[in-house]
Amino acid sequence: MSNTGLIPIRPRETVILARDFDRLVTWYQTALDFQLTKRFDELPYANLETEGGVAIGIGSAPPDILNTDATVIAQIETDDVAALLQRVLAAGGMIQGPERDDGGGFCFGSFRDPEGNSWWVVDAACP
Repeated sequence: MSNTGLIPIRPRETVILARDFDRLVTWYQTALDFQLTKRFDELPYANLETEGGVAIGIGSAPPDILNTDATVIAQIETDDVAALLQRVLAAGGMIQGPERDDGGGFCFGSFRDPEGNSWWVVDAACP
């Protein structure tokens, strides 16, 4: 963390939650020329990018999200996920889950802003 108290954040891919994961990955490849850069079948999750540098992630929607309108989630990266989530909470945001380490060597969490918009937060080790 810097001396000014700011917690640096960096852009990450926007995440699109899919009801039919394989179909949606294929659609973005066919319709918008996205190229598959990484795929994690165990999640499932795919990273795609255009030649012009637009990056998205497509993940299988968790059951609790299937019946909501939240299918696009902004994602950011920071060096200190826990500190950022605490700042969000102190400023009136709602933390959807605590900072977690899944055993895969990275930390992540999520929050909603005061209007209910969802954000995912990851550290630099997140694939």
